[in-house]
Amino acid sequence: MLRSMRSCAAVAGLLISFVICGRGQAKEEKPAAGTEISLKGNVLSNVHTGEKEKGLFVLAYDGTPEIKAEFQKIMAEFYPENGLDADAARKLQEQCMARLKFHIAGPLVESIYKEAQWTVRGVKALTGVVETRDGKKWIAVSKCEGTSFRFPDRMLAPDKPFVMPEKEPLVLKINEHLSLKCICVPAGKFLMGEPYYQCPHWQEDPPHMVTLTKPFYMAECPVSQEVYEALMGNNPSKLKDPKLPVHMVSCADMYKFCQILSEKTGRKVRIPTAAEWEFAARVGTSNPTFPERYAAQNSNANARYDSPPGPVKSKPPNAWGFYDMHSGWWERVSDSTAVLDRQDTVDPQHIPPQDQAEATRNNKHGHMGKGQWTYAISEIEYIDSEAGNVRFRVVVEAEK
Repeated sequence: MLRSMRSCAAVAGLLISFVICGRGQAKEEKPAAGTEISLKGNVLSNVHTGEKEKGLFVLAYDGTPEIKAEFQKIMAEFYPENGLDADAARKLQEQCMARLKFHIAGPLVESIYKEAQWTVRGVKALTGVVETRDGKKWIAVSKCEGTSFRFPDRMLAPDKPFVMPEKEPLVLKINEHLSLKCICVPAGKFLMGEPYYQCPHWQEDPPHMVTLTKPFYMAECPVSQEVYEALMGNNPSKLKDPKLPVHMVSCADMYKFCQILSEKTGRKVRIPTAAEWEFAARVGTSNPTFPERYAAQNSNANARYDSPPGPVKSKPPNAWGFYDMHSGWWERVSDSTAVLDRQDTVDPQHIPPQDQAEATRNNKHGHMGKGQWTYAISEIEYIDSEAGNVRFRVVVEAEK
């Protein structure tokens, strides 16, 4: 799973390979009013969508023939074969919210809300009576249980970028034997975060449009221990191996690393913002960030992201050439934990003054990217963490 960690500053990884129903299939009758039916979908609270009023809703993908057919229609019309650019991603989400949304009522609301308020870990099957009132669709739930659902294959397929880097990579020389290769990331626009129809879903990563107006270079892999030690003269890592990512690095020391490398190379080197990191991880696309997309790139020792990572560049890169974007370790970005954008933004960065001043910070309550098999590319969660399972890579600003 792709995981970025928001924090040097605060310190601090689709929908169904679908088959359209055959024309000769008999038309099924709708259930009579008052009859219980089951809906299968993603249950969210209004916390996820940024509303203040407490409430729950389900985005239903399946359960009745009508619901299933509606979902398939949306997919057929609004999910292009070549994937989602920013505008297509927004349209798809809008269609799902408008056509698949059922507000939840009934005696189980409180218990469902406690589970779904902050995170959505799995698809739910809701059984109850459906009605329309106040211009909205409702389901009075009498039963809620976990279930399974396979999103279409096209939503789970590896990302295919719409554009490729046009400039040659930039190589930062560390010493006679070591260097950092940086890939040029083109300017572009994407729907950052997790779409509401995606499951799992984490409220700390609201979907919003981000425009990056300038290209930049980003290191193809995290800083390794041998590179860090060659530049800094020490290796704070707990798991010692020259080829492993350096870790146990304080925020201040990461800034110092960037400062020394800037002075050595004559280029402005810094930690990436959350938007820059995610844009590179998703190779400029706005496809939903299901973990299945990134299985081949998982740089952990096993498939569940719960073991230490392997050496840098030990697994295939993404289509832009970035290695190790998906694993069970956090990766730092420069943004503060205090800001989660919900509105469209241009070149966002939320770097607290104390980090700009290179103050020493501990790793408490940091915004960090996750690396578990249930998590996807851009999920971010507030957690307590030590600096242990945290690595970093650098960005080099493009010259004018």
